[in-house]
Amino acid sequence: MRGLGKSLLGECGDRPIQAYIYLTHFHWDHIQGIPFFLPLYKKGNTFFFHSVLRRASDLRDTIEGQMANPYFPVNMNVMAGTRHFYDLDGAPINVNGAILSSAPMNHPQGCMGYRIEADGGVFVLATDTEPGSPVHDRYVRELARGADLLVYDAQYTPEQLAGEKKGWGHSSWLEGVRIAQECGVKRLVLFHHDPDGDDAYVDGLVIKAREEFADVVGASEGLQVELPGGAMAHANLPQGVGQRTERRYHLELPVRVRWREATGEIKVAEGITKDVSRSGIYFIAPEEVQAHQSLELELVVPDEITHRGDLSVQFLARPVRQEQVDSPAGAAPPSVGVGAQLELPEGRSKVQETLPPEEHRR
Repeated sequence: MRGLGKSLLGECGDRPIQAYIYLTHFHWDHIQGIPFFLPLYKKGNTFFFHSVLRRASDLRDTIEGQMANPYFPVNMNVMAGTRHFYDLDGAPINVNGAILSSAPMNHPQGCMGYRIEADGGVFVLATDTEPGSPVHDRYVRELARGADLLVYDAQYTPEQLAGEKKGWGHSSWLEGVRIAQECGVKRLVLFHHDPDGDDAYVDGLVIKAREEFADVVGASEGLQVELPGGAMAHANLPQGVGQRTERRYHLELPVRVRWREATGEIKVAEGITKDVSRSGIYFIAPEEVQAHQSLELELVVPDEITHRGDLSVQFLARPVRQEQVDSPAGAAPPSVGVGAQLELPEGRSKVQETLPPEEHRR
């Protein structure tokens, strides 16, 4: 909310902001950004807060109560923006041409999932929900039906849900995969990561999920997905996140790109590198490359350079941005430029050489 507020003020300037805010529930990790949302403090801005199955007065008290003494140095009276509070009954509503539907999730003190249909795309947010309640399981699937993008709660592992985390109100990658398969979801985003899990842990869950459903990614800060087309990129990353600070080596070498289609089929395409560093790579490839998932890259330095046979360098790479580019010479248009972070697969050395036998190298 803090980052969004700054972005909106920069985008709108002196123009008034009118916006709708739909809350899933009122646990601290989902509302604590509201007092730091700067547009609320600017006169002339108007915000419409919504929640489901709560009286408007309850919603206002809940939101404003987090700024009461002794939790915050000032109360909501310092907010010059106009605020309105509404409760919803779960029926679909039209918000400036977008159809918004909601349904209750299985979570302590309650939670709401949302489905938004607009401009030919369908986005679904189903977080803070635990499988096992037939009624709530049905609601989740009704929201997810045919979604272009399902953002789903995957905080715990299936083993944790069957044991010590049962009843905590969260789900797993496995349940997300089942819902995606049953409901014809095009892309699944695993969300609400366990605070005790680092990037490697989340990547491990994504790898497991992709064994069952190909189009899965882990949610990360700054992730943007264009619907319904599905183009994915990262924007507004904090300084130092996803940015390479090491020396970059500008070189053009053939790169072979491998990825797995939603059908499970392994596809291969040929591209050209533009620059490489210790942690990242930028390359040009045909548009068919699925740059929203981890890719296998193979660079081959020819014998003309090594003078001891072809040198094959293999990586796993996690794309962090992509953009339309002019096709390089010899490449069939259209093409995309892909920036990716290099990953070290478990049990694999960072560089693998394909060299002729020792006697041929002498």
